[in-house]
Amino acid sequence: MSCFDVIVTFSNEIFRPFLLLVSSVFAIYFAYKKIGNRVAAQYSFGGASFTPSHITEVVLSNKKDKPVNIYAIHAVFHNDLWLELDKYSPPKVLKPYESLSMNPYSSLNVGSDKYEPDFMNAEIYIESDDKVIKCESRYRPELLEKYAKVSVNRCSYNGFVYDETVAYILVYILDNSMKTAFIHKSGYIGNEWELSPNHLGQNATDQSVLGMIAANKFDKVFSSHVIYRVQSLGNLVAVKA
Repeated sequence: MSCFDVIVTFSNEIFRPFLLLVSSVFAIYFAYKKIGNRVAAQYSFGGASFTPSHITEVVLSNKKDKPVNIYAIHAVFHNDLWLELDKYSPPKVLKPYESLSMNPYSSLNVGSDKYEPDFMNAEIYIESDDKVIKCESRYRPELLEKYAKVSVNRCSYNGFVYDETVAYILVYILDNSMKTAFIHKSGYIGNEWELSPNHLGQNATDQSVLGMIAANKFDKVFSSHVIYRVQSLGNLVAVKA
């Protein structure tokens, strides 16, 4: 037997099993990457001048090498209350580290009781094709049937969501553009309001709002305007001078 034949025989006996083992390990690894679902979620919450605290953004990371269709995103509190953050039709296809913005709301209720979630301890769930996926956890079938739903009340005017702290809504036309200003119960004026003053100087009442308009001659500046008193969420009454 020549030296070359010896080297070939030695290589087959020593390195061939090693290469087979390495290739098998990689095959198992890539197969594992495609089995099941594993999604990580990182969320943030906050509020604004006229909306309560809510989950504002969810960053989802697909840990498996296969697409995940998302029909809805939910937050679960205290293991028994679920809040629908957003839903999609058609479904969204989850991309790596995709950031999804959530819709604000005016208030939350469980039954007839107002509900304020503990956002520090929320758990994020995803509704996929035929299952509910708990982010960074195992799949729990029929998850939502065990929980009481958190009702969402979303009141808006001209596309702007507001909460119960808004006492008045001022709609005005300036430079051929319609604007919507919210007036807080404390007298603060915000949303689409870039004029001065931005505060009534006292709590918001019919007289203080009308007085601010008259004192600053906004009735001459605006092409037209109307003031609504917020009796309750979604219930507006026009204020007459």
